[in-house]
Amino acid sequence: MLYEINWRVWNLKKVKDYIALAIVCAILGLLLSTSFYVHRRAQKTSPESRRVELISVVKDLEQERDGLKDDLKKLRKEIEDYEKEAAADEGVLASFTRELNNLSFAAGLTPVRGPGLEVVLGDSPTVPSGKDPSNYIIHDYDLRVIVNALWGAGAEAIAVNEQRLVGVSTLRCAGNTILANSTRLASPYRIRAIGDPDALYQALREDEGALQLIDGYAKFFGLVVDIKKSSELKLPSYQGSLRIEHAKAVRKGGS
Repeated sequence: MLYEINWRVWNLKKVKDYIALAIVCAILGLLLSTSFYVHRRAQKTSPESRRVELISVVKDLEQERDGLKDDLKKLRKEIEDYEKEAAADEGVLASFTRELNNLSFAAGLTPVRGPGLEVVLGDSPTVPSGKDPSNYIIHDYDLRVIVNALWGAGAEAIAVNEQRLVGVSTLRCAGNTILANSTRLASPYRIRAIGDPDALYQALREDEGALQLIDGYAKFFGLVVDIKKSSELKLPSYQGSLRIEHAKAVRKGGS
């Protein structure tokens, strides 16, 4: 019985020792942990640590900056390539535009101005009694004689009244009316031709049909004729139809 009590007392002391040891270990651990934390805190906030940390941050930023510079170079290169492609496209477009303008000019689809010659033909103001009235008016073939002579002398553009003449234009009679581009014209007929004024005038003096009209019929039947050179004439663009029904373009090679 005494042995059992002594054993229990000894066992109780042993437990107390363990508890005390555990408490001491816990206190030592807390002290060590606190000391380590304070030491680390001191390291982090020390000037040397801050300097090292800042150097590392600067290096990271420099690397990021260098990477951005490389990206910027690539983007600039892409922009230059796009600009070159756009410039090439603009060059092609400008070439097409110039060619289209030249073709439009040649086809009479644009208004033009320049030096030239103006010829006015008009019906006779009076018709003697008993005479044939048709001899005292201007006919479509009279206009064609003058126009053809001007074309032959190198006229670059011609208009009759406000009708621009082009390759598909016609001058013809419809009863007592002359039509140009299917538009009715009325006397007096004002023919304007752009070109060398002297060459155009000389052509009318040398063309047999034109000379016969100007110096022959006009004087005999009292027709109105007025010819004058001009330093600048303005001609409208062609406003008629360009529809072609039967003619077809021949491809290269004749097919």
